Amino acid sequence: MSQQIIFADGTALDVAKIDGQTIYHQGAQRDSLEIQITKGTISFDDLDALTTDSAKTDRLTIVTQEGDTQEQAVYGHYAIRTALELKPVTIIPATVEAPAVTEDRLCVTLAQLTYAEIQQAAQVAAIADMQAAITALAFGGEA
Repeated sequence: MSQQIIFADGTALDVAKIDGQTIYHQGAQRDSLEIQITKGTISFDDLDALTTDSAKTDRLTIVTQEGDTQEQAVYGHYAIRTALELKPVTIIPATVEAPAVTEDRLCVTLAQLTYAEIQQAAQVAAIADMQAAITALAFGGEA
């Protein structure tokens, strides 16, 4: 099975694993996605720049390929980055006969905006549009 994540700007990354979870961040319970990327797929700085821009993380498409079957899921409003780190991830758990096998992965966690935050952003945009229209009317159509 292989997975790929496509950001709102069209940037596509192969990912090792994506885990969905609920976290408490900035005073609210939020859905979040922890995206694990194999080290060397993208530089830490490029991943930092990609996931800092909420316009790029506002719409995420996850493509899962298993054999000949491909599935897509779209996730919206994952605009809050809560973590970005390089950390060891256990690939194979320890057994009585062998130690655990770990791999260093770039891990980024993106949290979803709440319904109230989405509504507030829409109101701010509507107010800005009205202010621009009022300014244009006040100055004879020139803003």
